[in-house]
Amino acid sequence: MQRDITPDVLRGFALLGILVVNIQYMALSSDQGARGEWTLGLANASATWVIAALFAGKFYLLFSFLFGYSSSYIIKNDRANKERWVKRCFALMLFGALHFTFLWHGDIIFLYGLFGLLLLAFMFRTDRVIKIWTRVIYSISVFLLVLVAISLLVAEQYFPEELNSDYVETRLDEALRTGTFLESIGPRIEVWAFGLATGIFLQGGMAFAAFLLGMRLARSNFLSAPLDEVQNTRMIKLGLIFGAPIQIIAASVLVRNEQSLEPSEGIYLSSLFLGFLAAPLLSMAYVGIIRKLVASAPRAVDWMIPGGKMALTLYISQSVLTSLIFGSWGLGLFQELQTWVVLLLAFGIWVLLIYLSRQWLRHFAQGPLEKLMTILTTKR
Repeated sequence: MQRDITPDVLRGFALLGILVVNIQYMALSSDQGARGEWTLGLANASATWVIAALFAGKFYLLFSFLFGYSSSYIIKNDRANKERWVKRCFALMLFGALHFTFLWHGDIIFLYGLFGLLLLAFMFRTDRVIKIWTRVIYSISVFLLVLVAISLLVAEQYFPEELNSDYVETRLDEALRTGTFLESIGPRIEVWAFGLATGIFLQGGMAFAAFLLGMRLARSNFLSAPLDEVQNTRMIKLGLIFGAPIQIIAASVLVRNEQSLEPSEGIYLSSLFLGFLAAPLLSMAYVGIIRKLVASAPRAVDWMIPGGKMALTLYISQSVLTSLIFGSWGLGLFQELQTWVVLLLAFGIWVLLIYLSRQWLRHFAQGPLEKLMTILTTKR
């Protein structure tokens, strides 16, 4: 069976976005990212704006969409394959637990494994049922984000001291600067646990809605069927015309607030939430652009295919490299580089890993972690 090209290109592309967003927490502040002093100066402000406007909140949705879409390759509309999917989910949770313990406190693999089990309840439902639940879950997520944003802005008017209290650095920051690799494990798990709770609230609903959308569109071979030019162009225009302006405004407000003498936590979080709310529009435009390029100019994007085929391996490899670059047990560059340098470094790491994946696949059929996943989930 010939492998679909578009999903692999999208995964390879999504790996870049995931790293660009994550690296600010790997390099600058484990729980704050590019904030405060890291946004000062034109170069740092521009880098922060690019991360917020073009990347933050968009690529986890794209990755989630592809996760739901790829479920069709495992299930193949056959209930007998549910066992393999369950094994896959538990394997992802195992990989995720190892990942957030030893490498990266922002791990999403564990959450994908957990949500993947919930996806079982929808796998053999009708398109209509899935569409309804997608809209319901997304609407609830939007309502909660808007409610929290308004509450924060109101609370800041009446309780400014509590909301804008002095920042307390995490133990992980200290471990990354001066600790050993083993000393970083406990603080990393602490930050992950807190991030898991907030992440599920802020992004979990939208991620699961993207799972459902991907699973439903896979039934019509959305990414492999002949391109509907009219539909695809409409999708790109809607994403750019309505999504891009909102992202520009939200990112501009965020950066301006961070550079002010007395930054507002309420404004920061509200602008962040606004970016999350409009993120699906820009994610939709990215999908449309990639589909268009695959159909009309495949050579412009097919070099990303090896990365998409080895997405799990490359996702973990990003964490290995950044741990060695920023951790005190490696080059010790945590909080030593400016935001704009960190952004460029993310692009460099991504290109390097895409190149290495291409070399690997010249000799092997699968990436090492993909091969391990196959062994763990295939009946013997």
